[in-house]
Amino acid sequence: MKLELDVYSTLCETKVFKINGIKASYRDFGEKYDTAPDKRRPNICGNMAFKPALPTQQVLNKYGINITEYKYVCEKLKACVSFGTCRLCG
Repeated sequence: MKLELDVYSTLCETKVFKINGIKASYRDFGEKYDTAPDKRRPNICGNMAFKPALPTQQVLNKYGINITEYKYVCEKLKACVSFGTCRLCG
């Protein structure tokens, strides 16, 4: 598997995300959300985190990957787009 993954300085958005040359979406692998909305203020996340979803055969086929590779992509996404509090959206 060839994985290209880079994020913008805002951390929660992918700048480059390709798997085996196919433009990818983090939504195929899970969701990102603010896990601490009580700490949120205008334009500030309380605790942004990526939560992986279970793999589907459709996603595995789309990117030509297996379950082990899917889990690897999820771990990379967790490391890239889970970051805690941020003030960069303001």
